[in-house]
Formats: sequence, C-alpha cells, structure tokens
Amino acid sequence: MKHLTLVIALALLTPNVLAAGPERAWQTGTWSGFDVVRPKIVFGTNRAPQVGSSAPAITEVRTYVIETETLRLELKENTTADANRLDVMIGGPVTFALEKNTVYIKVDGGHEHRLSVTKNISKNKPRVTGEPSGGRSA
Repeated sequence: MKHLTLVIALALLTPNVLAAGPERAWQTGTWSGFDVVRPKIVFGTNRAPQVGSSAPAITEVRTYVIETETLRLELKENTTADANRLDVMIGGPVTFALEKNTVYIKVDGGHEHRLSVTKNISKNKPRVTGEPSGGRSA
C-alpha cells in the first residue's frame, strides 16, 4: 500500500509533459505585407434590422506576408470583422513557427495566433559576383 501511495504522489508532483503544449521551431522574419478583403455584398441580412437584434457578423479575409532570407510565406485568415487582429508593422520583426500548412505567430504575452499558409516560396540565395560558376576559365 505504501508503494502505491508513493507512486501516486510522485505522479502528481511530476510536471505533465502533455499539458505544456507542443515545442515549436520558432524563427524570425519580417512583415512585408498585410491586406483585408471584405465582401462587397452581404447576403442574408435585413435592410431594417429589428429593434434589439444584433447586426450579423461580417466576414473578411486577412492576408499576411512574412519574409526571411530563405523563404516567403503568404498567409490567410478567414474571420469576422470584430475578431482580434495581429499587430502588423510592415518592415517590423515577427516570430513564427511553420508546421506543414499552418503558421503560428507569437504575440504579446506568449500567446500564439494561428494562420493558414496559402503560399510557401523558397528563395534561392543570390550568387555573389566574382563567385565561380563551376565552369572553366581560359
């Protein structure tokens, strides 16, 4: 019985690895673009809403662009106009983690904001002038 009590006590005192959340491979980059597209026509709404009813949430598509030395990511978020936005400053730094078709942006307070990847473009490093191209020189 003492052994079982010791095992239970040890399990309760040991930090739960699963509760800590996944470890992400964080990278740094630069915000290079941001755009918001709202529909021009919203179907299914009344022109004269009834008293006391709330207005329908208008959807919008937010597009973000992050660049690093080796890649350019175009990201998308389908959301409502009243949802929290990322604080984006073009040319400013961003900390992110890329996992398959999802990017996690690290925001203030250590929270993560999830975005979908629409384009993942690898950049070729530019060749330095004067660098040999592999051919023979005469």
